[in-house]
Amino acid sequence: MTSAARAIVDRDGIEALTMRQVAQELGSSPMAIYRHVRDKDELLVLLLDQLAGELPRPRFSRDPRRRLHQACRAMHDGLAANDWVVDVLAQGDLIAPSILWLVEEIAAALVGLGCSEAEAADGYRAIWQFTVGELIIRRGLQRIAALGRTPFVVRVLTSVDARELPTLATLAPHWAPARGKDSYDVGLSALLDGLTPAAPSANRLRS
Repeated sequence: MTSAARAIVDRDGIEALTMRQVAQELGSSPMAIYRHVRDKDELLVLLLDQLAGELPRPRFSRDPRRRLHQACRAMHDGLAANDWVVDVLAQGDLIAPSILWLVEEIAAALVGLGCSEAEAADGYRAIWQFTVGELIIRRGLQRIAALGRTPFVVRVLTSVDARELPTLATLAPHWAPARGKDSYDVGLSALLDGLTPAAPSANRLRS
């Protein structure tokens, strides 16, 4: 059943995935599908879990800060492999149980770097939101790039009045190149630097 669901998504996109379509793919009836899964969400979890189970487990660094960065990058690259997964997970209600080992890596690294348990939970959420947001924006940039024209936002940013907006004017040559860069590692490093203290704070030592 998950193979049929995956074939539909790969061929027609996530919007085409319905219980009826899965039944047609299998040459069955929708009622027969409901004997195996409760609803579409349960089917999606099975499909997400299958994909998550195929992700390789990298050999992470022993250095905790580098290990954290590597784990976040592994999450990012795993999501990037299937655009529709980002759309599903961004809804906020589903997770693939087979990916919990990677969540554990990130959470454990945050705790190991001095975060409290509450800070580690908040930190993971910040990393997750940054990662999903970056992937969604990148997909939009790729769509615009495929059109082969100068993006409207770049045209606006590069045609500002230097007397009114002097800093933006000096940045004009840099907007287009910046859009083409993979800036995930740069943004992630800055985020992790803010989330992980270099050493336990005085407040933590007293608590």
